[in-house]
Amino acid sequence: MRVSKFWDFLLIALVAVVFAACNNTVSSTDASKNDGLDFIPGFEPGKTHSKANDVSSSSQDQSSGSDESSSASEESSSSDGEEEESSSSEVEVDFSESEIQVDGSGVAVITDAYLTEVEEDVRSILNSKKDELDNNEEPEGFSESNKVEFAVDDFNFDANNYYCFTESEEWKGITRDKLLETKLPFLWDMDYYDCRDRFSLSFESECVSIYVMAN
Repeated sequence: MRVSKFWDFLLIALVAVVFAACNNTVSSTDASKNDGLDFIPGFEPGKTHSKANDVSSSSQDQSSGSDESSSASEESSSSDGEEEESSSSEVEVDFSESEIQVDGSGVAVITDAYLTEVEEDVRSILNSKKDELDNNEEPEGFSESNKVEFAVDDFNFDANNYYCFTESEEWKGITRDKLLETKLPFLWDMDYYDCRDRFSLSFESECVSIYVMAN
């Protein structure tokens, strides 16, 4: 009788152990499906979220903002340049005090009165270099210009001297100070210097050609 009760007790204990093990397995499986986060309010299983995504999104927003700012800056700069150019082209230049008038196309004709005499020793150097040039040689620091009409910005008196070779084969100097005597208002340091691109200086009436010699 005692043996029978012992086996009944052992069987009941075994069933209880198996039942408890099954419950633990189910609980563990459910937790593994959602990483054990069922207790967190607002948690959505299957939806991933990371700081990396936040950083990437923020970076894209900043990049977009930077591009828009850069574009706006470029448009503003372009607009300012156009306004300055437009403003310069609309200014009416006053030639009332000029010694030389400008024709309708913006050309001022420079006469002999605004060219300088060239000293004998300089003439000798110029003749020698011109002979070399005429013989297809390349004299150092000396060249013939391919034009007799110049914009103000074509001249660089700090680096070069400019000489007019006349039809009578004489040399005349072209200097900044002598040109300023014309009182043309668009020349260096004059009132309408910002409008200089609209005008030019022609030496055609006096010069067959113009030569440039480095200082």
